[in-house]
Amino acid sequence: MAAVLEQPLELTGEEIARITGYRRAAKQIDVLASLGIPARRRPDNSVLVLRMHCLYPMGAPLTPTPPANEPQLQPIRRAK
Repeated sequence: MAAVLEQPLELTGEEIARITGYRRAAKQIDVLASLGIPARRRPDNSVLVLRMHCLYPMGAPLTPTPPANEPQLQPIRRAK
């Protein structure tokens, strides 16, 4: 359980600025949304991004799928 808490739950302001290239909260939220990373604005106008959303994006599979070794079959057409 201790390994889970080695890093903070949220990204730091510097990490968000490095990802987005912006310091302004509105621009950061726009860029994060375009990257598919959910972000919220805090009451102090800073941006909150949970670290898990960057490590494990919602659209990405948790485990890579192995390539299928199945043959590519063609349908049989019968003459009438």
